[in-house]
Amino acid sequence: MKQLRIFFLCLMAATLATACGDDNNDDNSVPVESITLNHETLTLKSGATETLVPTIVPDRVTAESVVWSSDKTSVATVSKDGLVTAVAEGTATITATAREKSATCLVTVSSNKTLVTTAAELKTAIETADGTADAPTQIILGKDIEIAADAEHFAFSIDGKHIAIDGGNNPISGDNYYISRTASDKSLFELINGASLKLTNLNIYGNADAHLAEVACIFVRASCKLTLGNGFELYSGNGDDNDQLIGISVGDNATLIMEGDAEISKSIKGQEVLVAPTGILQLKGGKIKAREEGTYGSERSLCLQAAINGNQVTIPTVTVENELPADSDFKLDLYDYVLSRSTVRPGAETVVKGTDSYTLTDSDLMKFHLMTNTTGGMTYYDSLFELYLDGNAIKMRAK
Repeated sequence: MKQLRIFFLCLMAATLATACGDDNNDDNSVPVESITLNHETLTLKSGATETLVPTIVPDRVTAESVVWSSDKTSVATVSKDGLVTAVAEGTATITATAREKSATCLVTVSSNKTLVTTAAELKTAIETADGTADAPTQIILGKDIEIAADAEHFAFSIDGKHIAIDGGNNPISGDNYYISRTASDKSLFELINGASLKLTNLNIYGNADAHLAEVACIFVRASCKLTLGNGFELYSGNGDDNDQLIGISVGDNATLIMEGDAEISKSIKGQEVLVAPTGILQLKGGKIKAREEGTYGSERSLCLQAAINGNQVTIPTVTVENELPADSDFKLDLYDYVLSRSTVRPGAETVVKGTDSYTLTDSDLMKFHLMTNTTGGMTYYDSLFELYLDGNAIKMRAK
């Protein structure tokens, strides 16, 4: 009886061992019968991505055992998880190998760049853009573009599109091409419905000379993103009697990113950049400078909207992600923040923040100044407020 009991115990142990072996979904001893991919061919624009999914027979051989490769990584690359990234025009063969079996996908990559030389061509290129946030449609200027004064209020409305515009390089003068319009009460660009726009190697001129809230060179509406990169320069207006000129208006939950040597420094009055209470300004480079002389508050360069209809709101926060250029001089206008010492909100408020990768310094602190606009000139906040460095933030407090 005892021997019989031992026999059954051994039999149960062997059965459990076999069951455990069956739970191993990737038994190296199991030969692969076949492997197929969810795509035999792919057509992508440069910068776009697509995931290839393998099906293996038997299914106990898992996708983790697949080895991926590309025969032309200059055209398309593939990750260990089958993510294909289109790099440049051409064709490449992506191969998925599972032991002794393999499957391939032929990837054809086309350019996502469009050359334009007229306002009409630029408008069409924007309206037909089909890029993604990761791979925006590339539009290249081949000539200076001037917008007719009688064109629509917003010359170019970018509705949910993802676009990058490069001003190229004028082979005669060596300068960047420009986009301009001279209508005094109209704007150039409007970003809406989650659109993103990157501008590089481009000069923009917009004569937004009008006492209108809806006039700025570029409007970045809620949840949209504008990136200004290397070679970008903005001149937003030329109206000596207007203190409401706006170069770029950043709405609630919208983002403006400054990179490289981008510069907003040639507006002659009003504010270069207006940021709504929950708007975001990320300074990865570039500079925002105002004219040093003029009437009606022409010296202010960055307006952080701190009040709406007289009601105080949270101050938009500026994030600094790299060392600021040596000649940076951010003259902050906290819009309707305070009329007198008695209306100052108690405590300190953050105006500028560093990041995990960049720590603010005393040198950065010296590049920010507070002021408010009054008819006929500027009133500095120095007598009421002071900016100071607190950890990795620049804060403001009443004196």
